[in-house]
Amino acid sequence: MEWINTTFEKEMQRIIRERGNGLNHLIVDFESIRNAMLTDNFFSEIKGTEPDLSDHSDRHIRDVLDKAYMIIGPEEFNKFHEYEIYCLALMILFHDVGNIFGRIGHEAQAKIAEVYNKYRPHINYRAERRIILRGASAHAGTNKAGSKDTLRDLSNGDENIDSIPIRLLELAAILRFADELAEGKQRTCTFLIDTGNYSAESSIYHQYAEITSIAPDRNMGRISITYDIDISNEFGEEERENLKELLKFTYRRAYKLDEERRYTKNYSSVLKAFKYVSIVYNFTRDGIPIDLDLKKIVFEDLYPIPGEVKEDIIESAEKLIVKKDDDYEIEKLISSLIIK
Repeated sequence: MEWINTTFEKEMQRIIRERGNGLNHLIVDFESIRNAMLTDNFFSEIKGTEPDLSDHSDRHIRDVLDKAYMIIGPEEFNKFHEYEIYCLALMILFHDVGNIFGRIGHEAQAKIAEVYNKYRPHINYRAERRIILRGASAHAGTNKAGSKDTLRDLSNGDENIDSIPIRLLELAAILRFADELAEGKQRTCTFLIDTGNYSAESSIYHQYAEITSIAPDRNMGRISITYDIDISNEFGEEERENLKELLKFTYRRAYKLDEERRYTKNYSSVLKAFKYVSIVYNFTRDGIPIDLDLKKIVFEDLYPIPGEVKEDIIESAEKLIVKKDDDYEIEKLISSLIIK
């Protein structure tokens, strides 16, 4: 599939050319690295290593680039230095490459470095490599102390390229949140879901991707999650049980997304614009809308560290949603979908 430049890439090119600071080589460098990886089928081969993962091909890279531009917005994007835009683009390009070695520990700097060194093998790029590895690695996993607070080890003042300061912490926070938002139907295959060809462990992630749409709106300070769930006219016992598990999973993932919003904006001036997450559930029966009169769920500001809140809070994601509207209580919701 031919690569079509994202808005992020088009704006990066425009800014570099219009400012006229002699940095046009950054466009050439980024495109040569990206094209080399595409020509080598690198991203598509991640599927060969981890066949049950949701999509990590070049489609995912495009989606993260799109989401990054959307959450930054045109005004803030124009405030970034050319090198910062370039570094963020490379962080996005390399953030998931460790999956080629397997999902576990894919964010490790050593794994990202092995791939980076293959496609960017030159001693002159040591500062760039260090920035890309540190920023890309912080999108998941743990920090040196074993905490999930991966952004804590980064700062906005200790890295530079050609004496140009790079706000590494800002860029890493944007990458991490953009990656969290890059979810949806483009990451799975409905045919494989319907025919049971994904492993039992990964199936729920693919079902989630199939029903999910995420839309950032910087002007409104909002992240909108929409879940479109279709049930059959029969809606038998097995389907009901499967839907219960899927609903519980959506509650946890919606909470996790809001957790990431609150966490990353604590480290990013750009992301402070996002004040809340709204969640809407749309149900259909064989494609016909079902009017359940469910209220929109809204999560607002607090600042936890993802994965390090108390276990009882993690387990009570359902309770948090039900507290906002008891029509979301799983058994009650399932019952409302049954034709009397």
